[in-house]
Amino acid sequence: MRSPFLPAALTLLLLAGCAGRTTATPPPAPPPAQVAGPEPTTPEGLLPGIPLDGLSAAQQQLVAQVAQEEFCYCGCPHTVSQCLRQHAGCHHAKRMARLAVRLAMAGLPKAEVQQTLARYYASFDRPRRARLELDGFGPPLGDPAAPVTLVEFSDFTCPFCQMLRPVLEKFVSDRPGRLKLYYKPFPIESHPHAVEAAQAGEWARDQGIFWTFHDLMFGRPHALAPDDLVGYAREAGKDGDDLAAALESGRYRYKVEGSQAEARAAGLRGTPTLFFGGRLHVVPDYSEWMLEFTLQDEEEWQEHQRWSRDEP
Repeated sequence: MRSPFLPAALTLLLLAGCAGRTTATPPPAPPPAQVAGPEPTTPEGLLPGIPLDGLSAAQQQLVAQVAQEEFCYCGCPHTVSQCLRQHAGCHHAKRMARLAVRLAMAGLPKAEVQQTLARYYASFDRPRRARLELDGFGPPLGDPAAPVTLVEFSDFTCPFCQMLRPVLEKFVSDRPGRLKLYYKPFPIESHPHAVEAAQAGEWARDQGIFWTFHDLMFGRPHALAPDDLVGYAREAGKDGDDLAAALESGRYRYKVEGSQAEARAAGLRGTPTLFFGGRLHVVPDYSEWMLEFTLQDEEEWQEHQRWSRDEP
């Protein structure tokens, strides 16, 4: 089934990157709260105010069941459905329900929807966030003073990274002052010339032309042999012989390998992988809708260092 998240080719990002991924065990749910009144029996009754357009009858039922079983992530003792029906001031329940709709629309079965919801909300906890080294990996794309730091681990030879690139760059450029993007290398060593391209990117940082070189390499993914890279250096007005010497000596290999080791320790299992403020983006969706959704959540979390309190 084609995902509604992305164009047909980019939909593949939902299920795989350039390497496999693993899942985490969801935390146990709190005991059910007792809420007075009869339980509705239709998805519309169980999910008041939540658009269900585009879902099949089976998918609507799936989301309704999830809303009856999952507790609102704000920490209240009510299920999502109970919050939607009896706590109009809870904006968290509305957001959680919309995310469940999004996952169901992608064709995920009920168990995966619930597991993804659990992993997503657990990922905001401070102990789960990675401490990523950014010194020496600038400049960022976007406003350096923006409060949210988005880090992408990527491979210039990865087709999934190539497909995400325009989505991600437009996402950042359309939101000035809200977030900045750092690129960190994670070459898939089985890909021809991936390691050389990653090292060339780090050479370009030291030359002050990282994003220019980044665009050149992503624009020519099938021409990344050392001679090609040297040609791009000269095209960018830099010393191609110095890049050739850097590749020959492995001058930047240690830096690239350090980035790879850091990413693995932070939970990376494939490329591309994103971190918002050190938080691993665990939802298999890289669409603008999902990126904006999770950015809003990150902004809320950073402002309060927890979820904000809902209205009574």
